[in-house]
Amino acid sequence: MANSFIDSTLLDKAIVFAVQAHHNTERRGKGFPYIVHPLEAVAVVATLSSDQELLAAAALHDVVEDTSITLDQLRREFGDKVAFLVEQESDKFVPERSESDSWRDRKQGAIDRLAAAPYEAKIVALGDKLSNMRAIARDYDDMGDKLWERFHAPGGRVDHEWHYRGLAQSLSDLAGTHAYTEFTQLIEHVFGKPRPELIDLNDYEVSGDGYTAISYNHKDGKRMMKLYAEYMPVSVPEQELKMSWSIMDLGLHIPRAYRLVTDGKRVGVEFERITRKRSFARAISQEPERLDEYTAEFARQCLKLHATPCNSEVFPSVKDHFHGVIEASHDFDDAQKARLQAFVDQAPDATTCLHGDMHIGNIITDGKQTWWIDLADFRYGHPFFDLGMLYFVCISNPSDALADQLFHVTHAQMMRVWEVFVQTYFGPEADLQEINRQIQPYAALYMIHFANRESMLPHWRTDIERMLLR
Repeated sequence: MANSFIDSTLLDKAIVFAVQAHHNTERRGKGFPYIVHPLEAVAVVATLSSDQELLAAAALHDVVEDTSITLDQLRREFGDKVAFLVEQESDKFVPERSESDSWRDRKQGAIDRLAAAPYEAKIVALGDKLSNMRAIARDYDDMGDKLWERFHAPGGRVDHEWHYRGLAQSLSDLAGTHAYTEFTQLIEHVFGKPRPELIDLNDYEVSGDGYTAISYNHKDGKRMMKLYAEYMPVSVPEQELKMSWSIMDLGLHIPRAYRLVTDGKRVGVEFERITRKRSFARAISQEPERLDEYTAEFARQCLKLHATPCNSEVFPSVKDHFHGVIEASHDFDDAQKARLQAFVDQAPDATTCLHGDMHIGNIITDGKQTWWIDLADFRYGHPFFDLGMLYFVCISNPSDALADQLFHVTHAQMMRVWEVFVQTYFGPEADLQEINRQIQPYAALYMIHFANRESMLPHWRTDIERMLLR
């Protein structure tokens, strides 16, 4: 059967133009003509779109970067959209960056611009980046770490790992496509498990003090980090970084996570800094008259979270988590543990996304958008587990000192947060007492969880027995 007709005039012209622009140029260290790379980028983009302008931009993406061709020439030959897509792809046009900047600063600017770029520009960029990553993976298999001597990055492997992991996050809108999956798999193949990078703490300023970690803002104004206390295992920040990358793949709104960092003693995660932001807890403390408004918006964000299907092959089960919590406890006999485990087993099954540490301190806003933060405990399961955490922090800690320390508000305000949350989450006709009765056993599970860590079980023993062992 004859092939169907398709008008490929623009792409044909772009390929001829690119062949001429890259004429007699070798792909660095490869021994074959440079044009092979743009054509591979075209082939990748073709798996994501049939738009001729995107395909043409893929063919042309390096002509301005690596030849004497200018953007104005591209604009005259191929139109504004193709020129714009090529401009978005080129490090040469990153705003407020110049050749005098460090390699990392230039690449960070390109990563940030790509993260904010239109979806179509990301498609073109993925064609280029996947082609590059395929070449790196092939050469790494042959050469090992000697490969990095071929490139200009001063930090060698460390810099390239940082760069490609940053690119993966910038392109995460394309998660779920075969091209993006291949891209991230090749990154893991070459660089393996992320490792903490040593930072200079003098480059940061303390911005907040949490229960298990301290937050710092980088002096460049664009990054922040959360360093966990020395007693926290390295697996916690490792899990948070992994969770952040996977959560972005789900399309949930969170700050981009860049890398694991260490000051030599503590390990943490470096994130995109959201400027002019406040947690909902801080906003309520500063504007108590708007408590109901902020809490209602928090509840709506929780409903969105709990309407998001979770990949049970990627994320851990909340039931498995609490089975482990109960088994690790030294404060219950075998019969009591069996009853606790039975409660976890009888809880409804679901593959709903759960924050795992859901409360008003773990969501931030700049007044226009909201972002979930502190995602190391992200899991899947029934939403009542998340609601148990919120009930626990709002109701089960009747201490103004603790409420002020953790959330900057009074216990009475936290109780009001719970009431407004229930009215918004379940509807204005919800019976608060009945909701409390259903959620209290899940709150008791969090008491056991934190008691294991802080040896505070005597403080909650009566509540646990009333809620779960009655």
